[in-house]
Amino acid sequence: MQTAPSAKSRKLNSIIRTGGLIVSLAALIFVGLAVHRSFGDLQRQLISPFFLIAIPGCALAYAVILQLVGIAWYRFLVAVDGPSLGLGRALGIFGKTQIYKYLPSNVMHMVGRFALARNAGASNKALAFAQIGELSIIVLAAGTLAALLAWPVFQDAYARYGLDNPRLLAGIIAAGLLALAVGTALLFRFRIAGIGRRALIASAEAFLLYALFFIGNGLLIVALSRTLDDAGHVAELVGIGAAAWLIGFVVPGAPGGLGVREAVLIMGLTAAGLPPPAATAIALGNRLVTVLGDCLVALVELILQKGKSA
Repeated sequence: MQTAPSAKSRKLNSIIRTGGLIVSLAALIFVGLAVHRSFGDLQRQLISPFFLIAIPGCALAYAVILQLVGIAWYRFLVAVDGPSLGLGRALGIFGKTQIYKYLPSNVMHMVGRFALARNAGASNKALAFAQIGELSIIVLAAGTLAALLAWPVFQDAYARYGLDNPRLLAGIIAAGLLALAVGTALLFRFRIAGIGRRALIASAEAFLLYALFFIGNGLLIVALSRTLDDAGHVAELVGIGAAAWLIGFVVPGAPGGLGVREAVLIMGLTAAGLPPPAATAIALGNRLVTVLGDCLVALVELILQKGKSA
């Protein structure tokens, strides 16, 4: 009797992974076509001096604002375990595992974080709370900013590409309701364990930190866009960046949202008024910024760890 649910679970996971792979491949094809259509203009955009100067500066800034996400994860842990794992140690684990998200499955950074934090003394209960809370808050924070700041832009983008707006709206509502349901269930579960108030406070703090992170990441997209074109309002571009991050995050199997995030950025930025070559260059530049920023954080942690062991 116990093998049937396991078989069903494996089948469901296989279907989800296959669906995520199809979406990822479709997104990569979309990005490839965007590059092909404007290859000559895109080359000129990518070698623009201001754009090239902005890339390392934005990567450094991204590495800094990424610490907001690490602090949010730490606050979830503290809500259950107290200060058993110091902030510095937590940020070190967070920084070391950030590059794991570029491995297949899009969740290996969370798996690595769980394992290293467990070895450092965090409890399974705290890590489970942090993992579920993080998943919920990412959806809520990014979805809220995208809906508030860039909804009209994506309405225009999806109409332009012949997609169904009611389905998009239903998907966003479903994602929001799912995150709310998970958060409510999580709060109820931990309230029974006597930490309901701390769980609520940690969730509110994490929401604020993630909102600040998505705003900061959006401003980096604005900075890249201003080196190439003046089109697009700041608030719209921030919302587009949050939407791209969210959709890249929820698609299973896409390492770091590869392809999916770029496709959403290209669509959104084009709808916001940027020329397709500039939109494509910004999407590619943003990917380079985040990869360099993640690598920089991991490198700094490696240097600090070697310094302590010396």
